Amino acid sequence: MKTQKQGVSRFHTIEKSVMIKSISGGLVMLIPVVMIGSFSLLLRTLPIPAYQQFITWVFGGALVDLLQFFYNATFGMLSVFLTLTVSLTFSRQNSDTVTDTYGGPICAMICFFILTGVLSDGFDIKSLGVTGMFTALFCGVGASALYRFALRLRRDRRNIYSENADLSYNNAVAVILPAVLVIFVFALFNYMIVRVFSVSGFNALFIQALDQLFLEMGRTFWSGLLYVFLSSLMWFFGIHGSNILESVSAELFAPGVTANAAAVAAGAVPTEIATKTFFDCFVLMGGCGSALCLLLAVILFSKRKSNQKLSRIAAVPILFNINEIMIFGLPVIFNPILFIPFLMTPILSYLTAYAATAMGAVPVTTTTVEWTTPLLLSGYLSTGSISGSVLQVINLILGIGIYAPFICLFDRERIKNAERYMDRLVSTLKESEKTNRVVVLTELSGECGSLAKGLVFDLKQAMTEGRLRLYYQPQYDNNGRCIGAEALLRWEHETYGMLYPPLVIKIAAEAGLLFDLEKKIIAQAVSDSRLINQGRGQKLKLSVNVSAETIQDAALEAFLTTLTSEGYLKENPIYLEVTEQAAIVQTENTKRIFEKIHAAGFRLAIDDFSMGHTSLKYLQDNSFDMVKLDGSLVNGIRTNPRSRDIISSIIYLSNSLGFTVVAEYVEDETQRAALEDIGCLYYQGYLYSPALPLEDLIKRCKAE
Repeated sequence: MKTQKQGVSRFHTIEKSVMIKSISGGLVMLIPVVMIGSFSLLLRTLPIPAYQQFITWVFGGALVDLLQFFYNATFGMLSVFLTLTVSLTFSRQNSDTVTDTYGGPICAMICFFILTGVLSDGFDIKSLGVTGMFTALFCGVGASALYRFALRLRRDRRNIYSENADLSYNNAVAVILPAVLVIFVFALFNYMIVRVFSVSGFNALFIQALDQLFLEMGRTFWSGLLYVFLSSLMWFFGIHGSNILESVSAELFAPGVTANAAAVAAGAVPTEIATKTFFDCFVLMGGCGSALCLLLAVILFSKRKSNQKLSRIAAVPILFNINEIMIFGLPVIFNPILFIPFLMTPILSYLTAYAATAMGAVPVTTTTVEWTTPLLLSGYLSTGSISGSVLQVINLILGIGIYAPFICLFDRERIKNAERYMDRLVSTLKESEKTNRVVVLTELSGECGSLAKGLVFDLKQAMTEGRLRLYYQPQYDNNGRCIGAEALLRWEHETYGMLYPPLVIKIAAEAGLLFDLEKKIIAQAVSDSRLINQGRGQKLKLSVNVSAETIQDAALEAFLTTLTSEGYLKENPIYLEVTEQAAIVQTENTKRIFEKIHAAGFRLAIDDFSMGHTSLKYLQDNSFDMVKLDGSLVNGIRTNPRSRDIISSIIYLSNSLGFTVVAEYVEDETQRAALEDIGCLYYQGYLYSPALPLEDLIKRCKAE
């Protein structure tokens, strides 16, 4: 138990890291760029001869050129985009002013171009693409962090600009000194590297170091194993490992297929196992980390609906070895729970594939196959044997087995984290209710705000799919007979369980869904009323909570009219309850709306009624047919004489003005007896029953 709690704590801490959140956020922002580039490459290289002939022929090859333009503008500039997105994410997390927000990204971009040696002798244009991703992350976080530090150093010093100048101008000038410091530090660092190692910049040194390491090892079992390990490890940290090692793959492993093909042509036995095609077909199935195994493990073992939705979206790209949606969306990046399987699966696939090939069970790869070629087909084409496809299936099953327990663990940890954030969100709302302080949940920062925004989407889905339910809390008279029930909204969320009802209403209000939601609740209550009262002599009166905004909306009257048929509601009215805490602006138009609501067969009630000035005004024109006593009055009846006096006054008014009084929150017999003593004869609360599902309410009514 202790180990598990420590694991959760570490996982939560890692999620909270500013650096990691910056990199993860930057990579997520990059998904559109990656997907456009990936599908451009897929459409350009799809290994179907007839298709290749078609795209080469159509418009004289212009389609091929267009796809190449897309690829060059996305993957060809990927590191530039990554520097920008990571630095933007970092700056947004740490920004206090406009100057903080855009100064960091500007510095990061300049530092990235310095470290890649842009336009200098020996500069490689590929540094702006995938091979510069490590440098992009280094500048995105490092330069932004240093800029923020420099900004703090001069925060309290005299400004160098005029107070009468334009605000945009002042913000721009404020960036200069901190930016100069950051750029100077990075330029000095890069200058030292250029002078000492005779390279074009830091990025070139990084790539050359990796190349040299592999070239000295040669094309062996161990260099292949290191290639798989490093590419997967870099991917875990958000660096496109296989592309960072592209020069290694092109210079060391790609010629292996050519050597094998030449050996076959010469009648000799091909011997090169660790080739680029070998990695693409038997190790990196679905992309780095053997992402196809991950996808199938999620489909088979994850209970979270969000993961299943992600799997459906990511399925088609992964079939063509494009794994970014799954890797960034799950996410795998910086996820300590998935670290072990993400590294173990490709390594195990490499070992089994290498062993099968070395023992002669599967031929060596003799044909170069594009990395976008789907599973099974790629195994067959690369080896010229069905055994290549069989090997892929075996590795796929092994990979699923490795990922499965970690996916289940990841599900459990995600649920715990989700519950923690939900508790925090509900606490924020309750505090707002307690202090009458307005809070907009969907505009909160951090996880709580993200959760609130996610609930908006989930609520829309739940409303569309009919997954919201009504529970009914019975109301009794002083003779113990059930005379009515209040309809209460219940939403059992697939992740968070039964949600706090005021939270659902709050989310709906912020998302502009409240009117539609309340229409659905009223329609459901009318439908349920028919089932509840079927065959009953004394009909139960149902009540439904409606917001002050909805009750004053002229569109509500038209909707209510459509629910009235064959005079049913004339004899079995539904009460629309409006909380007294939400003020209703009483105008001639409001009165007309109330009259039309009555004409449609509905009745009006005030919830949380007290003796305030506003409350008494509601009774002036006899629009309301029922009042439900404020809970604080009912709870104080035994200890506070003033509560008894106020309730007695309300009872007196009810007898004079002809409305019904119902006491909520009646929890024990002493409370009920005290209420009856002063003339309150209708009760609702846990003394009688909690809110019940429709089926249970019907059973209770039949049992009376």
